[in-house]
Amino acid sequence: MPPILYDKTTDRAASAAQEHEQKPEPAQPPAAKTLRRRSEFAGLLAQSGLRASLYLERKNSINGNVSKSNMSEGAIAAIDDLTLQLKFWGKSSLDEEAFNLLLDDIGYSRDRDGLFDDLLEDIGYANPFFDVTSRTISVDNMRQMYASEPYRIPEQAVFNNGEALMSFVEALFRTADVTGDNVLDYDEVKQMLRKLLGSEPTQEVIDEAFKALDVDGDGQVNFEEFKSFMLKANVNDVSDLSSDFNEAILSPSHSSDLKFVTELEKYCKAHRGVNHHLLQNLATAAFGKKETADLLLRFLSAYSKFNSNFISNINALLEMLDDLHHIEVLSENLEEEMGHYDEETLVEGEKMGIKRESIEGIPHRQLFIELVELLETKLARSYLKFIPDYICEKLTHAIEESMKHGKLGLLAILYFGSELIVPQIYSYILDGLRLSMGLTNEEANFFILHIDMDKDHADSLREIIIANCRTKAERLVLVKCTRLLLEARVSFYDSVLKYGSEMSEPVFDVHATDQRCFSDIASRSNILHMCRDHIKGATVLDVGCGTGHLSRELLNRGATKTVGVDISSDMIEAANVHPGKNRTEYYVVGDAAQLKLELLNTTNQTNLMPGAGFDMGVFDITVASFLFNCMSITEMNQCVGDIHSLLKPGGHFIFIVPH
Repeated sequence: MPPILYDKTTDRAASAAQEHEQKPEPAQPPAAKTLRRRSEFAGLLAQSGLRASLYLERKNSINGNVSKSNMSEGAIAAIDDLTLQLKFWGKSSLDEEAFNLLLDDIGYSRDRDGLFDDLLEDIGYANPFFDVTSRTISVDNMRQMYASEPYRIPEQAVFNNGEALMSFVEALFRTADVTGDNVLDYDEVKQMLRKLLGSEPTQEVIDEAFKALDVDGDGQVNFEEFKSFMLKANVNDVSDLSSDFNEAILSPSHSSDLKFVTELEKYCKAHRGVNHHLLQNLATAAFGKKETADLLLRFLSAYSKFNSNFISNINALLEMLDDLHHIEVLSENLEEEMGHYDEETLVEGEKMGIKRESIEGIPHRQLFIELVELLETKLARSYLKFIPDYICEKLTHAIEESMKHGKLGLLAILYFGSELIVPQIYSYILDGLRLSMGLTNEEANFFILHIDMDKDHADSLREIIIANCRTKAERLVLVKCTRLLLEARVSFYDSVLKYGSEMSEPVFDVHATDQRCFSDIASRSNILHMCRDHIKGATVLDVGCGTGHLSRELLNRGATKTVGVDISSDMIEAANVHPGKNRTEYYVVGDAAQLKLELLNTTNQTNLMPGAGFDMGVFDITVASFLFNCMSITEMNQCVGDIHSLLKPGGHFIFIVPH
């Protein structure tokens, strides 16, 4: 099969501005802050170090108009776009309102709290005369920022792939190493901090700094420890939220309670925890009728292991509620779960062929048990005593973790993790039972009741949710618990598939050291051919790199830097000791299903630029040769998402898979 070329394109994002008045007394550069950093010391090193060394140069560059020759092509285009956009809005400068409109235009979905303040601070670094308190930014202010050194750096390929950052880190270490013994002692760290801060550091800062740097606790800091910390200090905290989740709705100032709940509902219904390929295949009996029936029995036998606590969770939530109306509507839900229905529901059931005596007064949990026993009788087998623990492990963990958050965690479990999504999930199961086993409505009464009733139950719970998401903290708990529960469902479905299939020999040997197989050799020339128009000066990610043959070929053909990732430690060792290894050729052991996390954890081994680059993209090309045939659909999904995130705008993903 020929390799596939994926082209990542994004809209050009503009930044902001307004005319400024020069002040008679130039402001001093603001003290380094710890925005989105792990500690005060991390912020000082990550921000003060590089910026302080360039401050005088920036101060000298602000006199007079900024020449376009001092700006990158991307910056010039961004300024032109901004100027036109401000004219369209009838504004002469960028204020916070216009800034948020720009973020809306480019589809920015992350949390925006503090972003405009960050931009104002960056303008202040570029121009000491800028009045931050005005909270408006002129086009000239933006030109000055783009012309300043830190904003020219990303246009240079050497900075894009992290090599220049490593040079800076090494120079900083050598300068601090006064004795020249290749390690920093306590006094040398203290002197380095004094130079970075321009003042005497507090004892607390010095102690924190030395403790953070001295990883092995031997009383001195070697270069590897120093380098590792500097890179980690520059890494933004990895969001617990999915990249496709609109984080802007977390802020009550940007979205109402109703808007927040509606957006989170959309996220849930589109999630693979609700629309997993297993569910879709069960619904159509795609495995074959006999095989689908067997897999449904395994599925429901495993499902019974964790759905037995639903009633106790409702009772726990009832004890935490104060609003009498909320207690009343939730109590009505509980009554129906216990098998107590109004006359209208019983009549509707009879119309569908469900006798009232088969459901009235019988708890839903008992109806589920009877359904599983019916399937066991029909198929003449039982799996209840043989379900492996790993199938429900993540679901159980997700529920336990969510319950630690009290009322909010229980709301996430009962609403977003159950009542809201169960009608869709159970519809898939019901269709599968009908197709594969010919179940009647009477026999499948558990699912029919839930598909109908859970919609009403969800409406009742929704009212309670809306009353409990009025702060950002509350919303964040609901989102994190919901995501954890949905991801746990995905893991459950994957595990059921694994349990339901005959286990064969592994398709990949993690201890292999030789890649000279037909698939690897056959794919190389095709991938190299597809790379030919994009390789010059490129930074390349080689996923499933093996012993590095493809990476070396790409370097020989014009790539500036390659980073190879492979799950086999033996192959990575072979790649690293290859006699032809280039100094900008890096290899690390890692799982492609957690690609972004693996790369974030190994930046000190790959000289990659951490921080914002991992959000905007660090690679021009990603290649993968016969990788996806070794992964599950869920793992492939995660891997492709990470590759998309790691590619620069306009980057390319070239991969080949067998037929």
